[in-house]
Amino acid sequence: MTKLIGLSPRLLTIDTVEKQFVNTRYLIPLNKRGLNTLMISLDNPNLEAILRLCDGFLITGGADLEPTFYNEANNGLSKGIDLRLDNLDKRMIEHAVKHKKPLLGICRGHQSLNVFLGGTLYQDLGDLNNDHNKIKENHFINIDKNDFINIEGLINVNSYHHQAIKELAKDLQVIGRHPDQTIEMVVHKTLPIFAVQWHPEINSDSKISQIIFDKFSTLVNHP
Repeated sequence: MTKLIGLSPRLLTIDTVEKQFVNTRYLIPLNKRGLNTLMISLDNPNLEAILRLCDGFLITGGADLEPTFYNEANNGLSKGIDLRLDNLDKRMIEHAVKHKKPLLGICRGHQSLNVFLGGTLYQDLGDLNNDHNKIKENHFINIDKNDFINIEGLINVNSYHHQAIKELAKDLQVIGRHPDQTIEMVVHKTLPIFAVQWHPEINSDSKISQIIFDKFSTLVNHP
């Protein structure tokens, strides 16, 4: 039976008309692996019924999270906040954890996973003089030897973020860091859940991206 992956939406307003969407780049590597995809739109009257239909989840990239979720005030550096998106990410993550369903977080999804499992964020890496934004390639990170995924050593990825994990949620384990110690990849200690800070969907045919999406597909198809 074909498995169904629920994806979080993102928002765009054009001429005062709000649009909910999922970037096609996220869909291509899932569909290539025989997975059906479903954008989980905002404000569903019975969200839990939709979440129950899904066999796994992908939390996509996007704007910043509301800092009060990790007990901080917005210092003006957290941008583009929409509580509807935050609350939907939270519900999707909580459902995946409760029902032990596979979940992959990408960029903002990486940060959402940490926050909604109890961690915190740096609201802007510029405060630390670390630039991780708008880097198309040659952003090198080191992946520790691990039992979760077949990636180890120094890898070359992209980077499009200005926030990052600060205090790690207790149920997560770091397996990837930038040389400046920014956390770039985490795995859940007991559940089929993992996340990356970069965007593997941008070049989904690269070796590293294929390993990531293959792993997610394996988790969904062979729980």
